[in-house]
Amino acid sequence: MNQSLYDAVFGCGEHKVDPFMAAKIDFAPIISDMRLCGYEITSLNVAEYIVLQQFDAMAKFKHQIISFAAEMDNRDSFCKEKYGVSFKDIDALDPKTDMEWDLKSGQVILFLSHEAQYKEDAYMALFGDALHKFSEDTGFMYTRFCESI
Repeated sequence: MNQSLYDAVFGCGEHKVDPFMAAKIDFAPIISDMRLCGYEITSLNVAEYIVLQQFDAMAKFKHQIISFAAEMDNRDSFCKEKYGVSFKDIDALDPKTDMEWDLKSGQVILFLSHEAQYKEDAYMALFGDALHKFSEDTGFMYTRFCESI
């Protein structure tokens, strides 16, 4: 996503769209963290920062599961019972590369990359609730293949 595309989507005409209109989050810590990291504070950068933080949280959760279950003899059955996904399928998930985001009609959209579409069921089993909560809190929308939440 580049700044000129962002400005074209959000900044033109009388009917400017605010991608954070539906957000129910505290922006103060986000802006503070961004300043500490040297980010320029623009709407595009704030949206990107929020999205990347979510992808990082998903990756950390996955790694916690992998670390906990790695030494188990019954790790596959444990993961299927507890998370609804096999250990191998959980290990194959990589939110930082599988997940993408874009701006469509003034809305921040999260989705799986084309190459990761086959992992949709595993993502929903493991991260469906977290993505739903993230969407409620931020107003961003996760779009599944052929539907949105």
